[in-house]
Amino acid sequence: MALNATRLDEYTLAYNRSNLDAWEHRLSNYGVLATYQKDTPNLIPGYAELVANRPQELRTVRIPVINRKDVTTASSRTCSAIAHEITSTYVTPSWTTIKAGFNMRPAEYSLNHLAYQDAFNNKMTALQRTLAATLDTAGYTNINANNTLVYAADGNPYTLNGNLLDVPAADNDLFVNEVGPIMLQDDYPGDGLNFITSPRFRAMLSEYGNQGAYNAENRSFQFAGHSFAFSNRVAVATGYRDTVFVAPPGSLAFLTAVDPDSRLGHSSSDGKQWSTMVLPLLGIEAGVMYQSTCADVSSTVGTGFEATLSESWMFSFDYSFNVAYNSITGTYAGPVHQFGLSST
Repeated sequence: MALNATRLDEYTLAYNRSNLDAWEHRLSNYGVLATYQKDTPNLIPGYAELVANRPQELRTVRIPVINRKDVTTASSRTCSAIAHEITSTYVTPSWTTIKAGFNMRPAEYSLNHLAYQDAFNNKMTALQRTLAATLDTAGYTNINANNTLVYAADGNPYTLNGNLLDVPAADNDLFVNEVGPIMLQDDYPGDGLNFITSPRFRAMLSEYGNQGAYNAENRSFQFAGHSFAFSNRVAVATGYRDTVFVAPPGSLAFLTAVDPDSRLGHSSSDGKQWSTMVLPLLGIEAGVMYQSTCADVSSTVGTGFEATLSESWMFSFDYSFNVAYNSITGTYAGPVHQFGLSST
């Protein structure tokens, strides 16, 4: 007698007992954003105070700066009084709002191999991955628009091509060693620099950084003390193998602020609640608006969901990317230097 009719149904492993789709939800390299975040306390030590005094978008916050001025010297003393006036101004950060969110329908998971928390975690990861890529792109746009177009002529071995210094392919292997003197020539520190690069540059660092001290042509000496970050958003022009931005610490700042309702923890009579939370993959505080309502989703989910609980989370914050102030961009080199490593 056959037992086909009572054979066990398909077995489904619990979602949280497998990593089969782990790389489906992989993150990218967000080196621009990470470097801005890391450098913020160096460029604006009072950044928390600045943001705290922007309780609403309507209130402008600004930072005073003093323009550079060279002092006139002379070869003889006189009885005349000497005047030395300075010029001050303000830098006003420019803010952009970003928001993203997702919904959940708890009843969907009551008879489903996918648990409510598994779906929630997946949506949170996807949300943060999208925000990270968007912010990294915005950071790249900012640093690319604010790199210096002025370089000291003496001692600079590379030719300025558009908005970057062109590094010949034959000089690629000692490029990092040349960056320090170029920065010194422009009156910036030559050590402990922040490098933001396209991903392929890591291959060069790995190749030369792992050479032994007694190799015939050791190149590892040039990397000591510098910080390297990689971003998939750093564009590489045709004819180049890498794009590299270099800046001393205290050159970049990334500011964020949440909306007043989230900060004040408001709630409404129609199921909306405001709060704040730190997005764990980004380390950024976001305003959160949660709401729940009755919804008819039977057209997408099926019968029985004509009046079901539907939840929604919206995450938002304002952000601002900033580069160190340079009052005379046509005369003095700014801190951000861009290089293109030629591939031929």
